[in-house]
Amino acid sequence: MTARVHANGTGDWAGGWRGERFTHEAFVFSDDDAVRARVVPFVEEGLSRGEPVIVVADNPVRDVLTAELGSRVDELSVFTSSHDFWLGGHETLAAYQQSMQPLLAAGSPWRLVGEPTWLTEPGGEVWSRFEAVANQAFVDYPYYSLCLHDRRRLPAEVLDAQMRVHPLVWDGDAPVRCPDYEPTDVFLRDAEPVWNPDPDVRTVVVDDLVTGPAAVGAWLDLHRMASRGADVRLAVHELVVNSLQAAGAAEVSQWDDDGSVVWQVRDSGQGVTDQTAGYVLPINDLESGRGLWTARSLADDSMLRCTDEGTTVQLMFRTVRT
Repeated sequence: MTARVHANGTGDWAGGWRGERFTHEAFVFSDDDAVRARVVPFVEEGLSRGEPVIVVADNPVRDVLTAELGSRVDELSVFTSSHDFWLGGHETLAAYQQSMQPLLAAGSPWRLVGEPTWLTEPGGEVWSRFEAVANQAFVDYPYYSLCLHDRRRLPAEVLDAQMRVHPLVWDGDAPVRCPDYEPTDVFLRDAEPVWNPDPDVRTVVVDDLVTGPAAVGAWLDLHRMASRGADVRLAVHELVVNSLQAAGAAEVSQWDDDGSVVWQVRDSGQGVTDQTAGYVLPINDLESGRGLWTARSLADDSMLRCTDEGTTVQLMFRTVRT
């Protein structure tokens, strides 16, 4: 099959990208012809350059690629449906991250064509936050992520969020700067739940790393969370240990808020300064960082605030799972 030639005559379908760093493009389409015009030549170009090409997409997109690529579809490093990939935000991003480690070790750039069909599933809308975090966490990863979004299936508010987390969009001829793109910290401040100032509620303060975590575990009121008691205990335990190690003391509070139980852990340390902390699994650091990731991944949602007075994490567990 003859590779398609770009309108600029260079055959360059990645805007001059040569694997220098992570590049993140949103491609919004409404029909198979658009997929044929953008995705197929992007994939063909990668194959012609000897770059590993990964495709994780819904069946209609994969059908177009199968028809257009013919036998070359067997050259794709991964060619699978996206429907089985949603594991929740933290776990899905961790799965992506872990799958990229062999590619990183190989030392050559690669391409990913991904269609996050889970954006329309219950809870899937949080994926936009993880896409925003990827821009910062994977900045040095040498791959081009072409993210596909079917306008016929995605609500306007979901598409709007996707435009805000992708630095590039396709303008019909080339990837260009997305006018709606926002820096990661700006987007997260708006997309995360509204921060809940803790009311006057029961609180326990611990300052003993040996007996403190167990004391907090015994103090937790879990009568509304019987089926998730183990998750709550582990999540709060991880945060308490972090606080004790960072600041020598942890203040733990608990209250109800709009169908959820909120557990808050506060300390006077400034060990966490990155708003994305706990979103990405620290694969190469087995000694630190995993506690916060574990706590945030176990909760239905979470927020982190770091000020001159210290670090506070809120974990939200819905009392009725949907």
